[in-house]
Amino acid sequence: MRTAKFWVGTGLAGALALGYGCGSNSQNPTPQEATQQNPDAGTDAGVLLTLTDAQIARVLQVANAGEVMLGQYAAPLSTDPAIQAFNQKMETEHTAVKQRLDALLATEGIVPEDSALSLQLQQEVQQMMEVLSGPNAPPAGTARDLALISAQAAAHARVAFIGDSLLTTQVTNPALQQELLTERQAVQTHLDEATNLQSGLVLPPATP
Repeated sequence: MRTAKFWVGTGLAGALALGYGCGSNSQNPTPQEATQQNPDAGTDAGVLLTLTDAQIARVLQVANAGEVMLGQYAAPLSTDPAIQAFNQKMETEHTAVKQRLDALLATEGIVPEDSALSLQLQQEVQQMMEVLSGPNAPPAGTARDLALISAQAAAHARVAFIGDSLLTTQVTNPALQQELLTERQAVQTHLDEATNLQSGLVLPPATP
């Protein structure tokens, strides 16, 4: 089974500001998954993770559940109708994807298994929601809408990065591989939509 480099860590402040969720603060991996430390990583520990199909399945479950949670959380906080509609769409579409994935796993006899990666993704969504609801959260209005859509962009970019650099290089079950490709396409569509909404709040309207 091939391995792929995954930088374990988060960058919540940068994620919310830039709409990209690839952090660089290192955490200690579990012994089972830290197959090799990168000697050239400096202060950031590069970890080579090897995931089974069961662990990949759990990552997909967590990613979809996280989007559902984030959509449910952000929709009522949005004041911009487009941001609110996007979050409602994320709740609906990722719920449907998770149900489809669960049915596939049952058919294929794959029992999802947690890994350091799936646990970290769960933690990152919780951290995002804490940032958005904490004492330093932006006030209601454009600033909050920007933070909410930036969180969505960050979450989708994170999943896209993990899918491209780690999951697709290791999945072995053909049905799960096809599901992964289908979900990756949907993630890209959602990411494009989120970044377009984000740009609309950051950039002034173009003059005719």
